[in-house]
Amino acid sequence: MDRIAGDQGKHLLTVAGNTVRGVVYGILGTALVQAVLAGIGFLIAGVPGAALLALLTFFFSVVPAVGTALAWIPAALWLFHRGATGWAIFMIVWGIGVASIDNVVKPWLISQGSDLPFILIFFGVLGGALAFGFIGVFLGPTLLAVGYRVVAEWATVRRDSSPAAADSP
Repeated sequence: MDRIAGDQGKHLLTVAGNTVRGVVYGILGTALVQAVLAGIGFLIAGVPGAALLALLTFFFSVVPAVGTALAWIPAALWLFHRGATGWAIFMIVWGIGVASIDNVVKPWLISQGSDLPFILIFFGVLGGALAFGFIGVFLGPTLLAVGYRVVAEWATVRRDSSPAAADSP
């Protein structure tokens, strides 16, 4: 890193490491939140094996696009089959809500661990996931974080070394 980025290389490596760590914590934290909320929905709707379905939701939530739906769609279909149409509709609405929490909770948790603006991490997670799938959830925010730090460091160095800065006391 010293050859590529000079004195700032170690700092940028730390930023990248903290961002990847934040992404891992964000994915696991989001999975936990989704599993708890899905479990509550399963209990409310009276689906048997709610705890097991919540555990499956935890593991499925890391799968891009379909994730939590792999747990709540079969539960909703089971409710429809049993004649509980109202509870099945509730399960669908609840499941869509649980699945959409991913778009807010994950970037927020990642931004807490990486000391970067929330909006930057939000776009990094969404853009990375859309462009590269699951690995993009890690790659997108990491590349944006390092790029953000490089530009911020460059702007600070340029400001500190400008002729106007040299003239000031």
